[in-house]
Formats: sequence, C-alpha cells, structure tokens
Amino acid sequence: MTLFQTPEASLTYNSASQTLHLSYNATRLSVSFGEAYQRALKQMLEHNVGKLLLDLKRNAPPTEDETEQILLPLIEALPAHHHQPLFIAAVVSEGQYQYQIGNYSASSGAIAPAHVEFNYFTSRRDATAWLSEN
Repeated sequence: MTLFQTPEASLTYNSASQTLHLSYNATRLSVSFGEAYQRALKQMLEHNVGKLLLDLKRNAPPTEDETEQILLPLIEALPAHHHQPLFIAAVVSEGQYQYQIGNYSASSGAIAPAHVEFNYFTSRRDATAWLSEN
C-alpha cells in the first residue's frame, strides 16, 4: 500500500512483512528526503510499525552529516516513553557502505537509543532478510 509518493520519494507499507519501505530516488539527500523520512517515522509511531527499510542506493556518496540526516531525526521523533524495539535497515551503494564503515566510531553508534537497531546493507535482499529475522 502506497502511503506517500513524490517524484523523489515513495513510502509504502507491506502488511505481510509489517515493514515500511522508504525509497528515495534523488541524486543526493536533501530537504525532500528529510520530509519523507519524517513522514515514515511518524507512520511508524502512529501505526506501531517496528520495521523500516530505507532504500538510499541511488544517492550520491554520503557526506559527514548523514548521521544527522538519519539518526538525529529518529531520536527527535521518538517520544521519551517509547520503548518498542525499532529496526531500520538502510540499503546503500558499495561506496556509501565503505564510507560508513570507514567512518564509524563508537560515539556515532551510541547516538541511537538502545531499543533502536540500525544497520547498513548493500543488498535489499540482505536488508529484508535482517528485518524479517527481527
């Protein structure tokens, strides 16, 4: 079921897997990504959906502020009393993946709340499998 669609982004819900899927097609993360991502997070909280697949594979190589564009909005959207486990899988290009792994630090991993698991993948199949296991 399609919940939101623009030329740059689409948000769908798969009832069989109980997963939201945000596909972002622009060449780089921008304001429109932030709006679509906020909408996805709002849908997760309002409808008690615990899984989100972010398809960012078509985007340009990430910048250092990708953590700010993905993790910080998540933290800001979560109410303090929300403790339901959330699983977010981001599908990125091989170059983006290498960038994220190369620039990972313990402090950036500690940004997400304890009940949120966030993982990067280069394959949608692997990301979907990880989400289905959780």
